[in-house]
Amino acid sequence: MNIIQKGSKVISVIGHPLWMPLLGCLFYFYAIPSYIDQQIVMAKLLAISIITIFLPVVFLFIAKNLNLINDYELSRVKERPLFLIFFVLLVLILLNRVLDIYNYRTLFYFFSGILFSGVISLFFAMFRLKISLHTLGVSGLTCFIIGLSLSFQEPMILSICLLLLLLGAVSSSRIYERAHTLTEVSLGLFAGCIPQLYFLKYWI
Repeated sequence: MNIIQKGSKVISVIGHPLWMPLLGCLFYFYAIPSYIDQQIVMAKLLAISIITIFLPVVFLFIAKNLNLINDYELSRVKERPLFLIFFVLLVLILLNRVLDIYNYRTLFYFFSGILFSGVISLFFAMFRLKISLHTLGVSGLTCFIIGLSLSFQEPMILSICLLLLLLGAVSSSRIYERAHTLTEVSLGLFAGCIPQLYFLKYWI
């Protein structure tokens, strides 16, 4: 494996879609002035980590051992609906039990966007079209951070620039590794951006 291939693998791990919800929450709690008690913040972050990272990883592990999926990257499009349905259900639980609209309005609509992105991905998967979940995750997070910057009047230029660079790097790596075509990467970008842009009007 040459340096480019190794770098591409590292970028794919850094830009994995399961990291994006937690990163959005970290930006919200720590990049924006907040008076929320730190114990509550840590409790929310722990709950979000369990629901959006730990449980999906456990699900993939069990599915792999039961031969329901061929690999952890869900490279076969026919294997995606089961995982996406599970993830959508987890996000619904998060919205109903962890993030209420009154106290966490911004995060509520951030995860509403994630929910709709998951539904869009599921729709495409049911029609045997494998869009890039990596591109979806990074593009959705980027739109959310831009919204945070505009809503709270916080200069987050460096973070936004780094995320745009990551988006370009992740998109390129997915195409380079032949995990996706340009069309699938482009659809992933739109599936990540459009729901976040739509929900901006409810909290910005």
